[in-house]
Amino acid sequence: MLKPDHLAKEADRLKNDPVFIKALADIRAEALEALVSASADDKTMILSLQSRVLVTDEIRTVLDRYIMAADVQENSGSYA
Repeated sequence: MLKPDHLAKEADRLKNDPVFIKALADIRAEALEALVSASADDKTMILSLQSRVLVTDEIRTVLDRYIMAADVQENSGSYA
């Protein structure tokens, strides 16, 4: 199992990696662009494209959660 501090460091690295940032942004933008022209009758396509957007947003949220969890753990030291 990975330790919270290791997860936080890797999450921070990914959040600042220009290739990773671009990949997520491109996936999200392409899905949103395709949604604009998707047929309202093609529910499968719409759900698929919406899922892509949601997943890219969720990846960012999970990375933030890893970072915050390590911050909370560091700040929960003993209080005298």
